[in-house]
Amino acid sequence: MPWYVFALVDRPPAARPGRGFGNALSARPVPGGFVVVERRADVPPVELGTLTQHDAVVSRLADAVPAILPVRFGTLLETDEIDEALAEREEEIAEAFDAVRGRVQFTWRVARGARGARGAQGARGAEGAQGALSGREYLRRAAKAAKAAPPPAFRGVREKLARLIATERYQAAAVSVPGSLYHLVDRGDIERYRLVAEKLALAPSAVRVSGPFPPFAFTPALL
Repeated sequence: MPWYVFALVDRPPAARPGRGFGNALSARPVPGGFVVVERRADVPPVELGTLTQHDAVVSRLADAVPAILPVRFGTLLETDEIDEALAEREEEIAEAFDAVRGRVQFTWRVARGARGARGAQGARGAEGAQGALSGREYLRRAAKAAKAAPPPAFRGVREKLARLIATERYQAAAVSVPGSLYHLVDRGDIERYRLVAEKLALAPSAVRVSGPFPPFAFTPALL
């Protein structure tokens, strides 16, 4: 029976990791760390309840380990598939753990159509507006979107919180996803960050904050 994968962690939780969707979790050693898995025959249905449960398991694990790299919902793999995917990637995994260790993610979003919200459009958004793109043009626009600067609506957020931000990542808006600004924040700075963030979110503006979360937006595609 294959394994449903929730996350990679730099060390096993000190206490029992609990249960996943119904079965006990286990932390198995892999190149560069440990993978937290649950035995399952199939992927749970994609619906609000299972998505919420997946996130709850990852959040619980994040509170129990120094560093976590969440794995996307629906990852079901055999043992040899996990080992093959992570083979010879110890350095990449170590760098990813170093980036997120002792940190959490906050997410800022801006409503579509709000003043100052429009930034560079993602590649999928451009395709939807102008029809099918060639492979070369799609990749060019995707690369441009990845380097896009946050729109003006986020300017005050960055200025007020700069001292508390360990790492920042901006995700340009796509067809059905608003532009998002992600911050990695040291756990010791959570309360100070939250106080400033709540004041900014209460001010008349289009930006809203959520978190703290595990570092979903700062995890490389490993599995």
